Parts: sequence; structure tokens; C-alpha cells
Amino acid sequence: MEKTEPTVVEKLSDAKKPERTGRSMNRVVSFFRESVWELKRVRWPGRTEVINYTAAALITCIIMGGLVWAFDIGVAKLMSLIGLV
Repeated sequence: MEKTEPTVVEKLSDAKKPERTGRSMNRVVSFFRESVWELKRVRWPGRTEVINYTAAALITCIIMGGLVWAFDIGVAKLMSLIGLV
């Protein structure tokens, strides 16, 4: 039988998590140790992913801003035609 690569869940469950202690200063130190431990597990995006996601967010904001602007202009024109403004 071939040995298979462990799944992500198995890898995460096998990882050693820092132990918590009871004293207040030890709890602060433990918090920072756990924070560093969690950050080591994060999959950080590459440069191209960041550029693509940023471009997508900017384009979405521009499109949504344009839609809101067009709706605002349309409502203003409609109100001026009705005579409310």
C-alpha cells in the first residue's frame, strides 16, 4: 500500500499549538506566541495575486461609484421635471 500525502486538516491537527498558562504576564506572552504561530500557518498571496485583487477591487469601486452617480443624476433630473426641486 502506498503512503499518501496527509491532508491539510491532518497537517493542522498534528501541529503543536503553544500551551496557555495562568499568570497575567505569561498570558500576554502566550498571546503573542500564539499570534506568531497562527501567522506562520497563513498562506500569504503572491505579488501577482495582490495586484489582481487590488485591480478587481478598484474596478468594482469605480463601476459602483458610476452607478450611484448615474442614479443620483437620474433622480435629480426626474425631480426637476416633476417640479420638486
